[in-house]
Formats: sequence, C-alpha cells, structure tokens
Amino acid sequence: GIRDRSPSRGLGDGYKRQIYMNTKFFKYIIPALSLVFSVNFTSCLGDLDVTPIDPNLNVEFDQNANFAKIYAGLAITGNKGPDGQGDIADTDEGASGLMRMLFNLNELPTDEAICAWSGDVDVYPLNFAKFTASNGVVLNMFNRLYIQIAQCNNFLIQTEGKDDEESLTQRAEVRFIRALDYYYLIDLYGNVPFVDENTGIGTYVPERITRANLYTYIEKELKEIEPQMKAPRANVYGRADQAAVWMLLSRLYLNAEVYTGTPQWSAAAEYSKKVMDAGFSLAPNYGDNFLADNNTSPEMILPICYDGVQTRSWSGLFFIASFISGDMNALVDFGTKEAWGGNRARMALVKKFASDGDLSKTTDTRASFWTTDRTFEINKPTEFTEGYSVTKFKNITKSGQIGHDPNQQFPDMDFPLFRLAEANLTFAEATLRAGGDKQAALSAINQLRKRAKATEITATDLTLDFVLDEKAREFYFEAQRRTDLIRYNKFTSNYTWDWKGETAGGTSISSHFSLLPIPSTQLVANSNLKQNPGY
Repeated sequence: GIRDRSPSRGLGDGYKRQIYMNTKFFKYIIPALSLVFSVNFTSCLGDLDVTPIDPNLNVEFDQNANFAKIYAGLAITGNKGPDGQGDIADTDEGASGLMRMLFNLNELPTDEAICAWSGDVDVYPLNFAKFTASNGVVLNMFNRLYIQIAQCNNFLIQTEGKDDEESLTQRAEVRFIRALDYYYLIDLYGNVPFVDENTGIGTYVPERITRANLYTYIEKELKEIEPQMKAPRANVYGRADQAAVWMLLSRLYLNAEVYTGTPQWSAAAEYSKKVMDAGFSLAPNYGDNFLADNNTSPEMILPICYDGVQTRSWSGLFFIASFISGDMNALVDFGTKEAWGGNRARMALVKKFASDGDLSKTTDTRASFWTTDRTFEINKPTEFTEGYSVTKFKNITKSGQIGHDPNQQFPDMDFPLFRLAEANLTFAEATLRAGGDKQAALSAINQLRKRAKATEITATDLTLDFVLDEKAREFYFEAQRRTDLIRYNKFTSNYTWDWKGETAGGTSISSHFSLLPIPSTQLVANSNLKQNPGY
C-alpha cells in the first residue's frame, strides 16, 4: 500500500528519482521505529544502551533500519505513528518535531510570523523574543538535535571499517545529517557540547566547543564527505547529495561573520553558484513547491519527507493546520480537516508586497494570504483574525486532489528544507557583499521575480536591503528569517516591526537575544558548559 511518488527528474532515459520512503527503503522504517533512541538528558547525552520497550525485541544493530531512522528523525517525533513512544520524554510529542520547533524559534521572534496561542507558555513568549533557559521549545530543540547526533554517532561507530559502496555512501550521508544538526546548534546556541564517534558514550560528559571551532569542524566535515556523496540529482529523492552539501556550506559561509567574526562572502557565492549550476531548475509556479505532490518540483534539493499514511507527524501538519482556521474551507482548499488558528503574518511581512496591505496592487504570485474577515493591523496578538492568514502550504496536488490520508488529516506535502531559490538569493547577497559581478547577482534575483510575475528590477534597485526583503518574499514561513535578520544586524536593533519587543509599534531589544540561552537543565548536568551572556 505504498504509493509511487517517483517523479521523473530528467536524468536520462527512463531514470526516476524515487522518494526515500519508497518500498525498498521504507521496509526498514518499521523496524527502525521499534528501536529505542530516547535519550535521558539528565545525564546530558545519556546512554544509547537502554532497555528496549519490548524485552523480546532483537536490538542487534540493523544498519539499514538505523540509517532509515536517522532520516526519518527529521520528520517524525517518536516510534509509533504521529505520537506514542516519543523520542523526548516528558513533553508534548506533537510539538517536538524538528521543523515545528525551528519555525517557532526562527519565525515567531521576527517580522514575519506571530502566534495567537497565549495559553502556550513556551510558544507565545517567542513572539517577542523572550527567550529563557527554562523555555520548553529552547530545551526541546536542544534535545532534538543531540538525539539526532547520538543516533548518527552510533551509526558511525557500528559501521566503522565497512568499505562496501553502500556503507561508504550511508556513512557520508549520516555525517551530513550530523553536520546539519551542528549547524542548527551553532546558529541557535553558539558554544555547545561536542560529541562525535570518537568521544565517549554514555556516562561521558561532553566538552564545550566554541562557536568558531564548531564552525571549523562543520566546514571540515562537509568538505571531507563531499567526494563520497552522490552527484547532484543522482541520489534517491529525500536523501542528501553533493548539492545538499554545497547548500549547507553556502549557508555556513554566508553567516561566517556572525559565527566566527570573519566574513566568507566569496566562498558563499562560490558554493551557491555550484548549486545553481547543478542541474536543478525553478519550479514554473512558485506555489508548486508547497503542495501535496511537491516531490515533483525540479527545484527541490533536500526535502523532509512526509506521507499522510506512512509518515504522519504533527510537525508536518503544523505547516498547514496552524496557519488556517475553520472559516477558510480547510478540507477543500488545504486538504486537511485540521485548522488550528495559530500563526499568521505580521503587518511587516505583508508590507513587503504592499505597503498599505492592499494586495490587489501587487502582481507577485508569492503573496499567498487570506484577507477575508482579517485585519491588516494587529491590535491583539492573541486574536488569530488580526493579521492576514498565510495560505502558502497546502495538502492539495497540482491537479486539485487532496492528500491520500483516508482520515483527511495528515499531509503528503514534503517540507522544502533546501530548494534552488535559496542558492539564487545567497549568490546575490554574497556577490554584492564581496564586490563581485553585480549583473550576475541581478540575474539571480530576476529569475525569482520573473517566476513570481513580479516586476523585474534594475541594477540601481539591487541593494543589500532589497535582497533581505526579497528573501522574505521568497522564503517567508520557511524557518529562516531570524538567521537572516541577525546577519544583517537587524534582529535586535536597527529595524523595528509590529509587536517587536512586545509593543504594538515595535521597539529594539537587547543584543544578547541574538543567541538562545543554554537550557538550564543542561547547565546542571554538564559543568563544562557556560551560559550565554545576558541570561
């Protein structure tokens, strides 16, 4: 009963890239989900040698099952469907998914999103960048990333010395996932615990690594695995290839000045150009990147894969259900019965398309908002109908079919973790900052604007501030905005938006909020750690 989601990618006669949860790969997910990877964080990273839930379960290392679990861990939150046997103990499992938490941390404190759920004591304060060391999202994101790192380390230990082609490829991809996890840690928390396959496991207390040294480690890892990864567009859909490595390197280099104090603009331009030249192409229609069959998008470099029957996750559903409410024809227009009425657009985001909120004045097809019975201005952050609703993500196919969950609940839409448009924007920004070819940067931007039916710009229009606004227009609600604003030195000061600093007109906040605090439980468990300044 596994559906064929194997879109042709134009890679030669009869060649099809298959979704990573196709029949061959998916058969390893089920046993993988029976494994216990929950980590006891009272001892920081805990012990992988835990007692299985089923004492009769064979816990002998299954390489393919563990490999599948590492990828699945980007999407799911536990070992039993959308909830049950969660990876993180003593928390709301549905809220502990990687992308759901990344949205909360990278979108809610910015000029793009605001959440109405005042009853959620962990999420609501994030609207105003009120980060604390006891905040549940701050803690669980930290936990999630280290659970994944522990799984990666275990896989590398268990497969040490294997030199067959499949094992070498899997090991390289696992190192990529670990580098991705450490990228999020360096971006969100700064100086963090460091563990790899060569450090202790179990009772070992990890050493603290500085942000600059972790940057060097991530860069080294990505460059070492690059030749071992499959060529761009040659791997199974949903698994990382060389283009994913280049994309992550371009992100790392683009933010190098924040992470290390030394900019790497030319390197960011170089690696983003590699992605642009790797054979991917922009989807003809912007909205096709966010539909139930977005696995057919030629723009997709690395998705997080969901499936309404086989890979159900509240984290995947979040990107549709939390943006819509019951008055929005949820099932017909968005492909799910779930409509939670939580997150919507701040006025500052809508202004990127129309300064007065009148979206009839823009031809830009990226302006995906619901304005009926909504207000442009937000006077009460707790009121979902104040602020335009975002209609960008839909569990509907290009032909208008609802995703195949028989309960009409969980989506088939994959989350586009890396897509080609990001390379265009990184190239344009890095080229401008490096004093490179402005016409090439202009072309990269206008490719996106042409696709969106927006007015193409001239070289005179192309400034760094324009690129920042264009990034918002292209990537709003895709869990990247906080990082962009910090790089521009506009997250805490030099730019205000509605409800920044918990005031309607917006106000600057302390510069220490550019980093999250180290969770207080981690400070207690690991004496090697130090709290970030200001907390």
